Amino acid sequence: MLLKSAYAIDVTDGILQLKKKDSLWEALGIPLKEPMILAFTGGGGKTTSMYCLADELSAQGKRVIVTTSTHILRPTDRIVTEAADWKTVSDFITSHKELFSSAGWVLVTGQPAKEGKVKGMELSELERLTLLCDVLLVEADGAKRLPIKIPKRNEPVLPGGTHAVIGCMGLNCIGEPWEEMCFRYELTPQVFDGQKKNGRITPSDAAKILTSTHGTRKGVDSMEYRILINKADDKRRLSSALAVADAMGKQWAKYTAVTSFIEKFQN
Repeated sequence: MLLKSAYAIDVTDGILQLKKKDSLWEALGIPLKEPMILAFTGGGGKTTSMYCLADELSAQGKRVIVTTSTHILRPTDRIVTEAADWKTVSDFITSHKELFSSAGWVLVTGQPAKEGKVKGMELSELERLTLLCDVLLVEADGAKRLPIKIPKRNEPVLPGGTHAVIGCMGLNCIGEPWEEMCFRYELTPQVFDGQKKNGRITPSDAAKILTSTHGTRKGVDSMEYRILINKADDKRRLSSALAVADAMGKQWAKYTAVTSFIEKFQN
């Protein structure tokens, strides 16, 4: 996937507007520190956004490792080393200097898993990957490819030392039935004051999940938190993104990015 457009939400005099940005990194507005761990949680677009951010950061000369604390598909178009510990990754980098000679690079790692996936290594090992890179990107949640999610008790799986959490949602859930678009929609009572939701998902519903400490913001504590609204692929979806941001209020709207991606050309 390639980034088509990225926006930040500008809040001026109480009015919310989409402000075009040159990159996802710029739209997110996360203060850069080295090394740093960025964790992706929530629903639709985590993996695509994570690789987009990896490429942007490597283009800035950053050494980037991409991994997961749960499961992700093993990419076919990336440098991948299967590893259960940070030392194996270190040895791979040392023995393949020709792949890592440039100032910026991206490496994907994790333990081999079924169905063409890689799974996370033990958190104590995962956290030590910061010894090898400038930025560690971690997919810390799973949603079975659904656009919005409510986490269960032991989710998300955030590494210690995480600097920022990026909570994701796909706009294709707006106006659609809960049971079709929300992963673990049966857990809606934990976000909506004991009420089990039914019918169709509204912008206000999405806003509540994205900002709730029982929803996508779960476990964030004192970390930086950014909201990433994906699939803003047409004017209607852009309007929906603004409606979600408005329902969140300016406190959270100013920490929100909106994106649209396009498929890579395939020969």
